[in-house]
Amino acid sequence: MRSELTVNVKVRTNDCVSILKALKVDEVGLPEGIKTSINCINDEINYTISAEATNPRVALSVWNTIDDFLRNLKAILLVSGNS
Repeated sequence: MRSELTVNVKVRTNDCVSILKALKVDEVGLPEGIKTSINCINDEINYTISAEATNPRVALSVWNTIDDFLRNLKAILLVSGNS
């Protein structure tokens, strides 16, 4: 069974462009079949991840990629004082 997974995360921040640059460093070497998009719109970070879930491993990879993104975002926000 195949399913399309898409998750959108939106976070409002005072320094979107700088935070975006820091987050993009980790958006390389993603597992096969996973695509991400990250951008700033009106001081809001918009992160989208999508994948075709052909098996449970893909769903787990999506979950781990989201977890990495949120952990990195949290660390950046704490360091920058935007938390």
